[in-house]
Amino acid sequence: MTHKSAIVLLISLSLVLLFASSSCVAATTTKPFGGFSGFPFRQAPGDPNYGGTKCAGCTIVVSLLEQLTGIRNQPMGKLLDEVCTWFPKEFQPTCKWVVNTYGEAVIKMIINKETADDICNALPDMCLNKECRLFPPPKATATRSNKYNDAEEYTTQLNEMRQNIIMKQKQFAAMNNINVDEPWDWIKALLERFANIHDPDEDLDGDKYSMQETMRGWSWRGRDCNDVDKTVYPGARGSLSNTADYNCNGITGKDPKTGRTYKDLFCSNSSQMGIVVVGDSVGAHFSVPPAYLTASEIGNGTYSDLLYVLLNEFDWPERSATTGFENSTKDYQVESLYLNLRQRNLCNHRDYQNLGVNGARVNDINSTNIRALARRPSDEPVILLYEAVGNDVCNGHHDLGRMTTPEQFYIDVQAALLFLDSVLPKGSHVVVTGLVDGRILWDTLYNRTHPIGVSYESVYNYLNCLYISPCWVWLNENETIRDAGSTRAAQLSQVYSQVIGNNTFKNFDIQYYPFPMNAIIDQWVKDGGQAWQLIEPIDGFHPNQISNVLWAKYFWASLQKDHPDWLGPINPYNAQIVQMFGDQGGY
Repeated sequence: MTHKSAIVLLISLSLVLLFASSSCVAATTTKPFGGFSGFPFRQAPGDPNYGGTKCAGCTIVVSLLEQLTGIRNQPMGKLLDEVCTWFPKEFQPTCKWVVNTYGEAVIKMIINKETADDICNALPDMCLNKECRLFPPPKATATRSNKYNDAEEYTTQLNEMRQNIIMKQKQFAAMNNINVDEPWDWIKALLERFANIHDPDEDLDGDKYSMQETMRGWSWRGRDCNDVDKTVYPGARGSLSNTADYNCNGITGKDPKTGRTYKDLFCSNSSQMGIVVVGDSVGAHFSVPPAYLTASEIGNGTYSDLLYVLLNEFDWPERSATTGFENSTKDYQVESLYLNLRQRNLCNHRDYQNLGVNGARVNDINSTNIRALARRPSDEPVILLYEAVGNDVCNGHHDLGRMTTPEQFYIDVQAALLFLDSVLPKGSHVVVTGLVDGRILWDTLYNRTHPIGVSYESVYNYLNCLYISPCWVWLNENETIRDAGSTRAAQLSQVYSQVIGNNTFKNFDIQYYPFPMNAIIDQWVKDGGQAWQLIEPIDGFHPNQISNVLWAKYFWASLQKDHPDWLGPINPYNAQIVQMFGDQGGY
């Protein structure tokens, strides 16, 4: 089993789900759920990762609680009474179950000066590998008894308390048409909905577009403006005499002076172009909000968006380098290829698709991701970015043999491109990007402090010890292993040139670019920045929002230089479109 996205629930949902995996271990299937591909929801006893996620979640939660009592200067009991109110109402029953079940035991051990590692090692069925530690062992003191009978006293209370919370969860489940037998099953049921199918969850007409925001809705691809007509969707190419908004770009009606429809007048010769990204969590823009695990920022409101974040798979396609469409704010900047194409030609409004999936390798991209593509040969052409940045090197197993071989990489990439050639409209363009040299992660962060309060080196080693690291190869203190991963990444990147050279595609031309992370970092440092400022602080693994902005700038400049014809001319009617249709219906 791979663990490319274990960090999704390990870190971000641990505050309410740290015990969830106890209900998952009975099943022995090792097929990961695609939406969180690689997270070990189902583990078999005997697997080296068995219990690792539960243990890490417990350790993180207890550590945050310890820090919060000091920061807020309040007793642990009062803090536990308050903490569940910080979460959306859907999560509160599960949170209360956790607090009611384990709270008193945890309080007593914290008073006894036990560390988060020791507390979670003491709790029943929590940490099976007690050699793994996130924090340094404590110094021996007279106040530390190292007796864990207090925790054991609560073991017999688990079933009774669980049944009470199950009753509350069933009430919630009944209102949401979810059948549960355990207090966290409603969350697993949500995840199952977008497990291995990456089409919108709500799509009445079956055109793969939705009027719902999350669960692969319009956060991921342009919002459908008519969900009961499968011929109406972003990017559709309809009759120019049709006054209706058949492509959802917000331009409708007829010019009374000329008798022409406004779509005909403003868009007919504008070289409309959609944008698509197919790939992994980098393209989807995976990000855990830093406040989730920064004790000084935790409080009422910190987790108010948790359900939204969960239903979007901890990805932010609406702010990503390829399909970002949100307006920039004082807190973050958004720039994307989509926004550049739209600014160039407002007829491109809403024509974006993000098919990035956390943990995807090229095999997943070929067999699953691209099958969710919503494009017909009769539609407007697209620029499609194919990116598989690192998962063919990364895995949670302590085994270099789990990396994808160049031979298999060739087979999967070629198959994906041939499939795309069968469905993309003629005149489309494909950009393929190479793999990252992931050594930049360890080299940049290992000696810096993680928001949880220890070094990134300690975090990486801890996750590796528990067999739940998203990338054992590159998040590894062994330089030889990191070098071996980068050697394989370079070999796989070279395969793209072989595939491109050995195939001819009738519906698109194709361009290869190296993944620009190193070039972006070099320029950032030259301009006075530091490399760590471009990496997600919580997972220590993904490019952050600043990186996405720089990535978008880099590729837009590259396309302007190498393929200006792909981008189409600036639409001379843009000002009139704004005057007549405003924001064109927004998003």
